[in-house]
Amino acid sequence: MRPTRTLASGAVLLLTTLASVAGTAGPASAAASAVPNSSFEGGWSGGKLACWDLSSKLGRLTLTRKSHHGLAAHAQGGGPAGTQLTLASDATTACRIGVSAGDRYRLRFWLRSTAGARPVVFAYAPGSGWRSWFTGERFAAASLRQYSVTLPAVPDGVTAVRVGVGFDAAGTVVLDDVTLTAGAGQVLFRPTFPDGDGLVTNDYAFWSPTDPRRAGSRVWDMTSGSLFAHDGNGYSGVPDDKPTDARSRTSTRSAIFRLTTHDFSFGDVSVRTTLKVRRLSSTRSTPAVEWDGVHLFLRYKSQYRLYYASVARRDGTVVIKKKCPGGRSNDGTYYELTREKPGYPIRFGTWQPVGATVSDNSDGSVELTVSIDGRLAAKATDRGVGCGPITGTGAVGIRADNAEFEFARYRVSSLD
Repeated sequence: MRPTRTLASGAVLLLTTLASVAGTAGPASAAASAVPNSSFEGGWSGGKLACWDLSSKLGRLTLTRKSHHGLAAHAQGGGPAGTQLTLASDATTACRIGVSAGDRYRLRFWLRSTAGARPVVFAYAPGSGWRSWFTGERFAAASLRQYSVTLPAVPDGVTAVRVGVGFDAAGTVVLDDVTLTAGAGQVLFRPTFPDGDGLVTNDYAFWSPTDPRRAGSRVWDMTSGSLFAHDGNGYSGVPDDKPTDARSRTSTRSAIFRLTTHDFSFGDVSVRTTLKVRRLSSTRSTPAVEWDGVHLFLRYKSQYRLYYASVARRDGTVVIKKKCPGGRSNDGTYYELTREKPGYPIRFGTWQPVGATVSDNSDGSVELTVSIDGRLAAKATDRGVGCGPITGTGAVGIRADNAEFEFARYRVSSLD
């Protein structure tokens, strides 16, 4: 752990010039990750549909020409309503779908269902084998049409996946033309930090824009707190509630940490990072509360209009919230778009992948998700809770309360 005295000793190296220049990447790769027998033209092999399985003998798997093109898989349920079946590519070595950890993929397929269905993905990691990884929202019963689902970032250690659909055993599904494409969107923002320790920017720089001593950043705005570089990562410093000086030599004010991008042009995006919370604390002016921890800003229009997703709270819950103008919370009011979902305790001292998405819907609503360890943890649709949906573009960033933490591999990608 970085010694506390480093921040207070006056020996902090100002790394503004290096650390404030954040790199941005070009378009992510759009190469398809091969789905074996994706259009079911491979037919049968060894008494089974090549590279595909039905999870239970309660159903029957055949082929049909009532498809998008050529043949399609036809899965007929044969069990009681409420029993779930899965039609998915199988787990044999020859049929595994190779993926790269950290990448995002878009799953597309044509589907007809009589009782609805939902996309499912299983992940494989050497040493731990197969496990259920992603279960999407249920699609209502519909005639043949194409669906598209953007998956969370592939967790560390995962080298292969299986893809398919889950459905009620009382229904039937027709599945055709399944594809998995790498690079769900273009990487829009990828900040970098130098390997050494030093100040990147702080709230003094934001509120004193004409002071030549300020540690300004070309890519970050900080209205409260201090952002440091530490071994190539972003770092909050040791939280306190004292005002910062030009270079955060004697205090950090990071008990209230508010960091956003200078760029307000981010629309429908995915935000992901790897987070390590060292500890939670409290100060005289910031006593411990259940929402202390780290949160991801989404669609940040101003300190009064924004979304955020909690990814590491003191009480071990995740939640998606919205702030609207007017009220007692710094002239605003927070509204929960999801209930506080328990079961996500902070893993102190451990790196953990977290992420969130925000996107506009055609009906004017806004859809938001939050993921922990690459798995969907919560999802919300804002149709005007508290104030109108926050549509269009805004900044993104990180909020923290009474938290000493590091973050690495911060990425903002489009959802196009």
